Amino acid sequence: MSDPRSARPSQRRFQRLVAILSLTFATALVSAPPLGAHHLDQPGAHNGAQSALDRINAFRAAAGVSPASAHPALMGSAAGHVAYFDQNRDDPALAGMGLHEERSDAPGFIGITIADRARAAGYRAGAVTENAGFGGLTAAIDWHMNTVNHRLPLIHPSALDMGMAGSEVSGFNVIQVGLRRDLADVMLPSVYPPDGATNVPTTWDGLEAPDPAPGSPRPLGYPITVAFGMGQRVTWLTVELRNAAGDRIEANTPHKDWMGAIAVIPFHPLNGSQTYSASIEASVDGRVATRTWSFTTAGSSSAS
Repeated sequence: MSDPRSARPSQRRFQRLVAILSLTFATALVSAPPLGAHHLDQPGAHNGAQSALDRINAFRAAAGVSPASAHPALMGSAAGHVAYFDQNRDDPALAGMGLHEERSDAPGFIGITIADRARAAGYRAGAVTENAGFGGLTAAIDWHMNTVNHRLPLIHPSALDMGMAGSEVSGFNVIQVGLRRDLADVMLPSVYPPDGATNVPTTWDGLEAPDPAPGSPRPLGYPITVAFGMGQRVTWLTVELRNAAGDRIEANTPHKDWMGAIAVIPFHPLNGSQTYSASIEASVDGRVATRTWSFTTAGSSSAS
């Protein structure tokens, strides 16, 4: 994303809109909670964080992975970063991937990076990643699930710890995810859309940062994601998507190696009311793993 300070007013408005729509993702966490932040351990939190966690776990169940739990350190870290944003929301650096960083000379500073804030909060159980954006937490989760970079943290098989907070002042919200190596006994790889899914969207606008399919014209086909566990050594051998006639669908296949994950993003929208089959073959910790599954698209083109 370009620097908003160098843009014309119309460009700045557009960039702000993209920042709102593109609930950016980064990898890698506190202080007292901000006014308006919701916590699982506070009265009335069920309407915010608890509902968000329930929504995430519904998607995790569909993907065939274990439910996540709220982790106190990640809850505090998410709240601290929301408070930082509310105190500095006019800072032009807080746009795009900059939503995940803090300036040491700014009010409410906790840590420059997600990893810094996680350590400050006392989280040591695993790697940490973060989704950040605007709007209600539940609406944000639904948006995340129709992307690549933002979906993977929520339904990754190793994403067992969660922390989340949202501001009633600015609408800014954060979901922090701890990915642990002590996997529960689940079928791997996990996939989304899951086997047997129906009414799957046919198109995707691709509006997320970082762009998982740079240079590809929009709209794209609806993205598919596949993930093994953290710490597994994964080499992708074949990744295919085929239509009902058995024709192979051309697609982008970006990797997220640190997560043992890959996406399949068709170059063009999928056809409506059609069953597609996906298959992968990978070398995982020196053994060959395969999975084949299918899903059916919605009856007409539907952008996410």
